[in-house]
Amino acid sequence: MNRSALIKGVLADVGLPVAVYYACRIAGLDQLPALLLGGLAALLRTAVVAVRLRRFNGLATLVAAGFGVAVLLAELTGDPRLVLAKESVVSGLLGLLLLGSCLVGHPLMYALMRRLNAEDHDKLAEWEHMWQVRPEFRRVFTVITLVWGAGALAEALVRLPLIYGLPLDVMAGVSTALQLGTIAVLMGWTLLYRKRRADRAATKTQI
Repeated sequence: MNRSALIKGVLADVGLPVAVYYACRIAGLDQLPALLLGGLAALLRTAVVAVRLRRFNGLATLVAAGFGVAVLLAELTGDPRLVLAKESVVSGLLGLLLLGSCLVGHPLMYALMRRLNAEDHDKLAEWEHMWQVRPEFRRVFTVITLVWGAGALAEALVRLPLIYGLPLDVMAGVSTALQLGTIAVLMGWTLLYRKRRADRAATKTQI
């Protein structure tokens, strides 16, 4: 897995809409069309990546659907804040999916990591073996999935009151900062957790 490429992709996905939004505002566009153009730019990037990689994943579908619903509601109500609220809808649904996958015994983070390492067949075979015979291996991915699910839900809940409590031009940037901050905290925790588990396993081996 190319971690650098993954981080750059996340930054582009999260940063592009807000960059387009502020560029449109500087150019004199109203808030609603600026938000819609920012969301459209994100969808176009998703489509380009999907065509290039010949892969359109479930998360991209969820984001596209959320944007479509937000556009419809914003047009019907005239409230541009609903476009920002779709970020909470997407995060909330993702959090529920992550938590629900643990309840059925198939944590989504394990499936995601397999997808990111799809070209490393030896690693996938090793992981499949460990999944079958080592409960602690399954527990690691279950814990990671639970934490990411809880984090996504927390982000969704924190964003909603901010959307209607802050000026829209301010909240467009705050929403992106909240999303990036949540991802950074979760990624940092994941790396620390995996390192602690690896150190613990090495200690047991030495004993």
